[in-house]
Amino acid sequence: MRFVVFGASGGTGQELLRQGVSQGHDVTAFVRDPKTVTGGDRLSVVVGDALDPRAVALAVTGQAAVVSALGSRSLGDATLLPESMVHILSAMRQHSVRRLIVLGASGAFPGADKNLALPSRILLKVIKATFLKKPFQSQRAMQELVRMSDTDWTVVEPPRLLTVPAKGTYRVAEDALPAGGRQIARADVAAFMLEQLTSARWVRKSPFVAW
Repeated sequence: MRFVVFGASGGTGQELLRQGVSQGHDVTAFVRDPKTVTGGDRLSVVVGDALDPRAVALAVTGQAAVVSALGSRSLGDATLLPESMVHILSAMRQHSVRRLIVLGASGAFPGADKNLALPSRILLKVIKATFLKKPFQSQRAMQELVRMSDTDWTVVEPPRLLTVPAKGTYRVAEDALPAGGRQIARADVAAFMLEQLTSARWVRKSPFVAW
C-alpha cells in the first residue's frame, strides 16, 4: 500500500517508516528537515511544514492512506496538532483519500485511566493539570476534528511511549486503557497502527493499546 507519514522524524514516525518499508509498503515521509530521513527504494521524502496547506496537499497526492504521528513541538504548544489536522483533512478530501490513522494520547480524555491503580490515576491527573496541560488540549482539539470528519479514521490511544525494543504483544481495549496498562514501546504502537491499513476492525473508533 502507498501511504504518507506525517511526523515521520519522531520516535513513532521513524518506526512507522522502518516497519512500513520492511512490510513492502511504499511509504512517503513528510518532514521539516530532510536530514532526519534517508530515502530508499520504497521510501520517498517530502519536505515541508504541517502548517503549510500546499505542502500537506502535495504529500497526500496519490496516497491510499494517511498516517499521522505528529506531536506537539513544545509543552506550551496547543495549536500544531489541530491546525495541521485541518490541512490534512482538507488534502484528503481534495485527493479522495479516505483512510486515516492517527497517533493519539490516552491521557487526553477523562475515563481513559479507569482501569489503572489509584496511584497511577492520581499521577495522571496531576500531569494533565500541569506540564502536559497544553499538549493534551491540543490532542483533544485534534481528535475532535478527526471524529467529525467523513474519513475512515482510527485514533490509536497509547499510554506512556517508550523507545525500547518491541515485545510483539500488547493488549487492546475499546473504552479505556487495559488494566495496569501504563506504557508501551513505540515500535509496538507503530505495528498496531500499520495493521489498521488493511483492517476495518477499528474504523471510526479509538482503540486503547498498552502492554
